[in-house]
Amino acid sequence: MDFRQLEAFVNVARYKNFSKAGKALFLSQPTISLHIANLEKELSTPLFDRTSKEVNLTPAGNEFLNYALDMINMKNRAIHDIQTSQKKITGSITISTSTTPSLVLLPNAIQGFEAMHPDVKFIVEEKGSTAILEDVCSLNSDLGLISMHIDNERFISQPLFEDELVFICSEASPLKGVVEISDLLGYKFITRSDQSATRKEIDRLMIENGYDLALLENVVESDNMNLIIHLVSRGLGISYMSKRIFDCFQKTMRVKAFNIRGLHVVREINLITNRRRTLSPAAEDFIKYLSEIEIETKGTLK
Repeated sequence: MDFRQLEAFVNVARYKNFSKAGKALFLSQPTISLHIANLEKELSTPLFDRTSKEVNLTPAGNEFLNYALDMINMKNRAIHDIQTSQKKITGSITISTSTTPSLVLLPNAIQGFEAMHPDVKFIVEEKGSTAILEDVCSLNSDLGLISMHIDNERFISQPLFEDELVFICSEASPLKGVVEISDLLGYKFITRSDQSATRKEIDRLMIENGYDLALLENVVESDNMNLIIHLVSRGLGISYMSKRIFDCFQKTMRVKAFNIRGLHVVREINLITNRRRTLSPAAEDFIKYLSEIEIETKGTLK
């Protein structure tokens, strides 16, 4: 067993495809297949179920994935420790994030970290909360940024900052200030998907305050904040978003904010990692960097 086999295994597990794994490692598909075959021979068990459409981990492969990632990261840690005197950090960091930290936190955070460690590569995907948890749990992502607290033994959850939600409508809408829920019954809603933690929190608070969700007409469901803003600005409906994002971009958005009486939504943005995973030095240093960043009230970083 060597690191080339382990890296081939991890990439096939990630991409569920031998050709894509080969491209990621700059190796041919036959070379990837040979690495996997030798690894399965040494372990005396199949690691993948191969079908015509995709390649999936077997139960043994899923269990071995934890060890493979730990061994690769331990190698990177050894290299990192040896090079400590040179202060050089290399490697890649894979992040699954919800919309608010993607727009409010990561731009300046990545810029600041890259200035100190220019050899680190970032792979960032914006997803719903359920998909983020799945990515961190399955080890597809080093860390997740999510708008909810996770109390589960599989994860380590670290709060980063609090975020308030505001409702938005087009500039031409008569809605402003603080409105009653009854004032919204003639409007259509543009809401997040049912996988969104923000959507779940809004629905929960409305129900707690006695509002009947069946009376609100959802015309669009999407986690694409850019699409939501454009639809709201054209008067198609009303929606909600992070106040930090609104404060950052209100000059370029043709929307305005308002509040609903009794619905003051403040949620916590958390950083989550897999408790069983040994993180790479680059990921560990970036997590430490994130925990030290101060976020101003207008959504920018100091």
